Amino acid sequence: MDNVPPEILYLVCSRLDHTDDILNFRLVNRLFADIGAAYMLPYVTFYMHREDLARLEAISLHPIFSKHVQELVYFAITLDPIKVSWRQFVQNYKGMARWNGALRKLNLTPTQLMAAYAKYSDAVDEQDELVRREEDADLLKRVLPRFPRLEALTLTTTTTGGFFNYGDYRSRRALADYIDTYLHGAHPEGKRPLNALLGANAHSPRALTTLRVNSVHWRFFKRSERELTRMFQPFANLTLFEISISVGSADERIHEGDSLRKCQRVLAKGALRNILKSMPQLESLSVDILGLEYTTGPDRGASLSDIIQPNFHWPKLTELLLSGFKGDRAEIMDILLLHKDGLQKLCLRDIALPSTSWSKLLPDIRKHLCLEEACICGDIYGESEDEADAQYSSWDDPLATGSEQYWDLSMPLLGPHDMRESINMYCRQGGQNYPDELPLSELVVDKYYHEYVQPFFENYDSDADHEDDDDSGFGTWEGGNDEWEDVSDEEFGVNDDGDGSDSDTRSELFDPFLGHALLQVILGNMMPEDILEAPTGMDFYGGNDGVDIPNESNEHNDIDP
Repeated sequence: MDNVPPEILYLVCSRLDHTDDILNFRLVNRLFADIGAAYMLPYVTFYMHREDLARLEAISLHPIFSKHVQELVYFAITLDPIKVSWRQFVQNYKGMARWNGALRKLNLTPTQLMAAYAKYSDAVDEQDELVRREEDADLLKRVLPRFPRLEALTLTTTTTGGFFNYGDYRSRRALADYIDTYLHGAHPEGKRPLNALLGANAHSPRALTTLRVNSVHWRFFKRSERELTRMFQPFANLTLFEISISVGSADERIHEGDSLRKCQRVLAKGALRNILKSMPQLESLSVDILGLEYTTGPDRGASLSDIIQPNFHWPKLTELLLSGFKGDRAEIMDILLLHKDGLQKLCLRDIALPSTSWSKLLPDIRKHLCLEEACICGDIYGESEDEADAQYSSWDDPLATGSEQYWDLSMPLLGPHDMRESINMYCRQGGQNYPDELPLSELVVDKYYHEYVQPFFENYDSDADHEDDDDSGFGTWEGGNDEWEDVSDEEFGVNDDGDGSDSDTRSELFDPFLGHALLQVILGNMMPEDILEAPTGMDFYGGNDGVDIPNESNEHNDIDP
């Protein structure tokens, strides 16, 4: 081994896909350990928790690890700053245990619950101090300049309602679901951590190429144009920009619709439009307006012209996702035609055409673009333009009236949908693989689905399952799981007992547009090990919700808060 050139060893190590393999590689000798260290931490995840911030600083000071960090991922999910009382904590536990069989099986004693509440209370207090002292912002200003190869920043502020993977805490899923009830976070959502991240980046000498923000409240953009220009000036060379903007009310007394109208007025001033214009090198752009669930009709969403400057062209743009917008089909086609020579992947989700028709837009997309991937999904609204469109008016849908068009195409994340898949097949590659008959009716969908659509998506899904390192398609947009390695070395204070435990290497699934749980941060630090112990082999991912589980313990009823 001593005679193998280092260049060959670097090449071999670069081909190792899993962290466990890299760890084993590093065990050979000191040379292998140094070479393997270069591939240990390409992505560093951290949370708003003091231990994680300390770990991040330790990595930034490491002579080898720091030189090879390419992306920082900030999970800025927080506990609700308004602490619940001990009585409410117990009542919440009892309430969830009634319908959550897995949680009920844990059978926590009053003493264990009291210890859990103490951990929860301490976590809220610590979080409050971190926010008040802006420790994350100060730390980021120190550490970002120490990563010479840093290319990407990711911020996520949302929980996922149970979609996330808890890694080593897989057997603790029941308690994780319970703790999620307190992960409401602070309003306005994402504004403070995004300020911290962008402010720190101004001190970094690196010109980043990737920025992902999921999600930030619209109030983030309620500031002067000069200030926003200053904050985003260092991102002029971005090739990938993804942002999702929440229109949810920051005040429960305000109706969601009022919040949407305020968001529309702020965006109408052109804040985001000017930011996007300052990024001429973009190859991939995703802009998503979130929180439209409680609004219906063709006037919902942000105006497309307030986000993308008419006639503005990104010469290198190959991927585009637009979600939660309204505009006529001419606006959309103007954007698409400007980029038709390079555009390969397109996703239009939750789009409303207030005065124009989808039965006119989809044929235009098919005729003028040759897309590798097309995705029309979510709730789409339109308006019949002439008598020929009348056959596509959704008379039988309660959300559509008269000449209004409406289709609920769902999203790929939620499973197959015959009409959505048929529309996407109709639009992709200039319609080469689908007959020239618009699949906006069940009759047409049923006519061609089994011959032209189903075989393609079966093969597509099969290919995706067998590709180990495939980032093609709408991986980050459509809920595909990308594997992220979150690895700690013994130098950073993790388990070094040599007992074969994998607690110091975690392989986690992460989707930037789904968010992520507080992995070992809130959950692991809130709940001591004796509280979280569960019967061996218990599957908290199983289908049984506990409704029919016999011999329910009455021990919970002995708790007297």
